[in-house]
Amino acid sequence: MKDQPVEIQETDFREMKDCVHDQGPQEALQKLAARLQDQGRYHEYFEARLMQCRFQAGLPLGATFQTEEVPEEVRDQLEQSYLQICTETGRLFLGTDNLREAWMYLRTVDDREPMRQALHAMEVNEQNIDSVLEIAIYEGVDLAFGFKHLLAEMGTCNAITTYESVMPAHSITQRKQIAGLLVEHLHHELASNLCAAMGTEPVAEQFATDELTRALADVEGTFGEYTVHVDASHLSSVVRFAEIIDDRKQLERAYDLTLYGQRLHENFQFPCPAPFEKIYDSHCQLFGAQLGKDVNAAVDYFRKQAQQAHQEEGAAWPVEVYVMLLDRLGQASDALLAGIELYPHDRQLEGVAPSLLELAAKSGDYAPLLEHYQRRGELLTFTAALIQQQ
Repeated sequence: MKDQPVEIQETDFREMKDCVHDQGPQEALQKLAARLQDQGRYHEYFEARLMQCRFQAGLPLGATFQTEEVPEEVRDQLEQSYLQICTETGRLFLGTDNLREAWMYLRTVDDREPMRQALHAMEVNEQNIDSVLEIAIYEGVDLAFGFKHLLAEMGTCNAITTYESVMPAHSITQRKQIAGLLVEHLHHELASNLCAAMGTEPVAEQFATDELTRALADVEGTFGEYTVHVDASHLSSVVRFAEIIDDRKQLERAYDLTLYGQRLHENFQFPCPAPFEKIYDSHCQLFGAQLGKDVNAAVDYFRKQAQQAHQEEGAAWPVEVYVMLLDRLGQASDALLAGIELYPHDRQLEGVAPSLLELAAKSGDYAPLLEHYQRRGELLTFTAALIQQQ
């Protein structure tokens, strides 16, 4: 953190008294705000600027800032001034690398870009890492930046725990980004550890599917009841997170992780909800199909899982995974028909698979969807589909 606020001196009081007497309240408030800014007393600067606005509006200096007792046009002006002063004060705190204090003000106006710039410009260290993670991750200012430093400074376990607690509240796009980051990190860790086990030096981009398969063959005999080259719980968690990713390079890395996981002893084959009960086999099919590997077998497996979930009125996730897979394989028409048949109507979907309207647009065929909505008596969505078709 940069310079601390300067202490107020006895001369400051005398000068302010003279200023109020000789130059009037408006000039005194202006000089007060400037003096507090120069002294680095930014919380008090904020209050001084608010006092200026209240004085200009003819309100008592100690009045509540947002009051219902003033004309609407005055209240609107006060609120605009308040937001402007929040921005000013937040940026002043950024100049001292005081992230928490800066965000206290910038959050009011949702001014994230200067916070992002400040995060990227600062040197992250032991003294400020907690503030960085709080602002970047928990306040959602820059999730990728925050998770990169979380992994670097506090390790995979903390990153996984944070992902599970924080990311469900964020969009699918943001979740994909961070899940992919975790996949790449764990893949690098696994590659490095396998290299160490083989007595070779790790290189950039070490292992990518075929290379990993050959490397695993070299260490095949070392697998046993207690043998792992990366924390087994980390592996299973990251593989689960990867269900939603669609970046090809990250899918290759996730596929690699499942190839490794399949070789682990049953002690490390942790249970996972449908459609991934056999955690590494089923995830291997999901990732592999998107890479062009055993596509028909994967589609057949996930179709059966979705149909079973639909018949048992169980979890909606197997259905959404199936529709997602069909869509990613470029089978939008089949995905639309599957969604019409299998999507539950009594629960919210995760949002990983496209909606029925999106699938109709991709396939270019609205007839099945219009028939579906009419049969269900859903006039609102029927009209939306008609308009989108038009």
